Amino acid sequence: MAKNYYEILGVEKSASTDEIKRAYRKLAAEHHPDRGGSADRFKEINEAYQVLSDGTKRSQYDQYGSTFEQARRQGGAGFGGFGSAASGPFGGFDFSGFGSASGPGGVEFDFGDIFSDIFGGAQSREARRNRGVDLEMPMTISFEEAAFGVDKQITLEKKDTCQRCKGNGAEPDTKIITCPKCHGQGQIRTSRRTILGTISSSSVCDRCEGAGKIPEHPCTQCKGSGVQRQQKTITIKIPAGIDDGQRIRIKNEGEAGYRGSESGDLYIVLKVQPHPELRREGFNLYKDVPISFSNAALGTSIEVPGLDGNVKIKIASGTQPGTVFKIGGKGVPHLNRGGRGDLFVTVNVVVPKKLNKKQKELLKELDQEE
Repeated sequence: MAKNYYEILGVEKSASTDEIKRAYRKLAAEHHPDRGGSADRFKEINEAYQVLSDGTKRSQYDQYGSTFEQARRQGGAGFGGFGSAASGPFGGFDFSGFGSASGPGGVEFDFGDIFSDIFGGAQSREARRNRGVDLEMPMTISFEEAAFGVDKQITLEKKDTCQRCKGNGAEPDTKIITCPKCHGQGQIRTSRRTILGTISSSSVCDRCEGAGKIPEHPCTQCKGSGVQRQQKTITIKIPAGIDDGQRIRIKNEGEAGYRGSESGDLYIVLKVQPHPELRREGFNLYKDVPISFSNAALGTSIEVPGLDGNVKIKIASGTQPGTVFKIGGKGVPHLNRGGRGDLFVTVNVVVPKKLNKKQKELLKELDQEE
């Protein structure tokens, strides 16, 4: 049965390149043989990624499906009838640029580039030395902390650089040596004879995982991976003006990469608690204040809560319902730049639902005066 590369990586057929890359990194970290994973599963994950991460190869896979995968397993012979217009001994499939191909009769066909690159056989050393996995965690902060900024300490458990070997995978005071199996190439080259001639292909060296070098004596603490699970306390600087749902990226504070490779990043997703009195929109703050009919008519002074304490507002006589007062510079500080937003106070005149006898008489006298 042909393999379904989308199912192997756990992504939809419509997945973007970034989604495929994230899925691959997560699975590769989980199933790497040096971290206790299955070598067959790791190889299968790499095989799927090498096809789906390349636009051309992915398009060919989507078009030809099982025939494409079958041709790979047969060393390339199955590509013979893919096109309607013949283009040499391989029919309509264009192998130009993939290596030398002269025809049957003992002449060597070098399809190493296409098959090793597509299916994980000859990945570069850098690609095999995987960058660490990105991490993401939520953090809840108060309304004021989001407005003015704050430093927060968090403790998380993650795969971090092994303290014994400092990430290179070797016992202290021992050497990193050239891989004796691939002699530093990171690849094992094999040849096979077919009806088309001799076909050569390359596969990643299973001893060094494509790095070309191995520890002479693997670290006894991390078993040669260069990473180990441990707790780490980090100080997170929350910038002033940040808002609910925004993320903060802390570079290289994700999980450590394999044998000294670059670490992933840590993303903090912020949940900002609401303010009991104020409503935020962008960097401006809003507050609705009820006042009595008499205060609106005669004028008064009121105090409303603000981020820096209470703010005093003078209500002029004859103020109408829905009047908005703007207090400049009393909003939220602008993120990553100077200045602040404004505070807007809306006055709502409250009409009493019940009046006593004296109140009614006074209002009648007012009505007669008007």
